[in-house]
Amino acid sequence: MNNISAGLGGASTPDFQVASRCRRRTWCFLVCAISSALEIGAANDPFVALTDAVEEVRVSAVAQCGSWPIAHADIVGCEYAELKPEMLKNVRKLRAEYLTRCLRCKEGTCIPRAWTREQVTARNLCKRLYMTPTKVPAVSSRSRVTDASLLVRFRYSISNRGRVEGIRLDVLDSDLTEPQVIEMIRGVARYVRFEPLKADGEALSIVDLRDGYTLTGIL
Repeated sequence: MNNISAGLGGASTPDFQVASRCRRRTWCFLVCAISSALEIGAANDPFVALTDAVEEVRVSAVAQCGSWPIAHADIVGCEYAELKPEMLKNVRKLRAEYLTRCLRCKEGTCIPRAWTREQVTARNLCKRLYMTPTKVPAVSSRSRVTDASLLVRFRYSISNRGRVEGIRLDVLDSDLTEPQVIEMIRGVARYVRFEPLKADGEALSIVDLRDGYTLTGIL
């Protein structure tokens, strides 16, 4: 395996094209191809191959939708990332291998490492490994949906049980009040699930994560 300075570098355009083609193939083929690349060290950038190994279901949307839905009319145009159940065994293995490259952990608490714009491949891999939910519920209560425009940036933590905790706002631009927006985020976040992070038998939490929504209220 390349050292961290080489392994966390950006990927070239051909690497992204190869990764895109791989994502359209079967899970079995992905596992075989990735295992082979790791064993012989043939991949120019191992992070490109490993990103395929923890591929999540995701459909891009026009709005900035955040990592899970909230009670907002514009959210109907969004779909959300979820780690596939068949990926979890491989995710757990890779988490152990890349823990110190993706997170800084001390006394049961981890914070994500900072990445430059050139390190987008490494950043995306770390996000998939440690910060992508295994379950994202749908918004079921239509009676409380708002169509107010909303731009919000917030921080949160993933507890050692894989739950969203500690939501606090950094930026808010909306006619809605801060308590209203926090409740909108918490309302569905309480049902979001992450694969709990464990290292050396210890359950770890991940703190100081950032997310946001930019929703116009236009259907």
